[in-house]
Amino acid sequence: MKKQHVGIVGAGMAGLACATELVRAGFQVSLFDKSKGVGGRMSHRYYEKWGADHGAQYFTARGAQFKSELETWMQAGIVQEWFGKIVTLNQGGVEELSKVTPRYVGVPTMSSPAKFLAQKLSVSTMQTISELRCTEGVWQMVSKEQGLLPCGFDQIILAIPSPQARVLIADHSTYLKQACENVVMLPCWTLMAYLKNPLSLDFDAAFISDRIFSWLARDSDKPNRSPYETWVAQASHQWSLEYVDVSQMQVEELLLDEFKEITGVDCDLYQTHLWRYARLEAHRDTNFVIDSKLNIALCGDWLRNSTVEDAWLSGHNLAKRMIWLSKIDTIHSMSTINIS
Repeated sequence: MKKQHVGIVGAGMAGLACATELVRAGFQVSLFDKSKGVGGRMSHRYYEKWGADHGAQYFTARGAQFKSELETWMQAGIVQEWFGKIVTLNQGGVEELSKVTPRYVGVPTMSSPAKFLAQKLSVSTMQTISELRCTEGVWQMVSKEQGLLPCGFDQIILAIPSPQARVLIADHSTYLKQACENVVMLPCWTLMAYLKNPLSLDFDAAFISDRIFSWLARDSDKPNRSPYETWVAQASHQWSLEYVDVSQMQVEELLLDEFKEITGVDCDLYQTHLWRYARLEAHRDTNFVIDSKLNIALCGDWLRNSTVEDAWLSGHNLAKRMIWLSKIDTIHSMSTINIS
């Protein structure tokens, strides 16, 4: 029987997890991503000799399925537990958080688990998929960089944020379009700072309330990082939403002033980044959505919750369902052949 060829748009954790399971089951899978590398918000920004995790800051593992995956990553040496001192920081002072759930980070960067998964997959980066076309049940993709791509697909998976997925499927599936419209994703402005001298703060990361920033972390404290003093400060989602359409130059001034007010020092070097679709506004219980008539599906953390574990589970569980449906179709086809 001919291998099912699946095209996946998005090589973040959800898309990679889905592709990994499908390939293991014998599917042919091709992934496409608009970025230079894989990982989505599990990203690391390099700048000369320093860099920082400017997306997901760490992750936890709560369910049995993801704990099993985590063990694989640990054995491969691409993940370690982060033992940094984390506090809450507010107008009332500093209070250390009691450690209940272990926090993990990729090593040497947060993108390491994604790169590990991508090693055994067919991934095309710098491909911004702008249109989907379907002719007699065969799907094709159009990219901004190369136009109509030559390969055809039996099934399409969109493992990208809901607003981006909506644009691609709006003309094809009302059902999936509505699924995308049922969620709200919030932005996050992020500051990455390099300092010539170490900060004298008595913590490695802080959850902050009632300020522009909601998170501040000494990125260089994480395992296997560069020795350069680097910090990441992420603005609250509500503040980021208010300033989502303000120019980067104007926002940078506000972020730099806020960083100095909290730390007492100026950044020696810095970069900023806007994650336009950083976090789901409200938690959901959905794993994935499938339009079985059109052979298109959606997966991503926005269908569950905005964590690495939820992104992985969404893609992994979608693949499991597709494998099951494929077996049902095979049994049905064989029964039809036997009857005739």
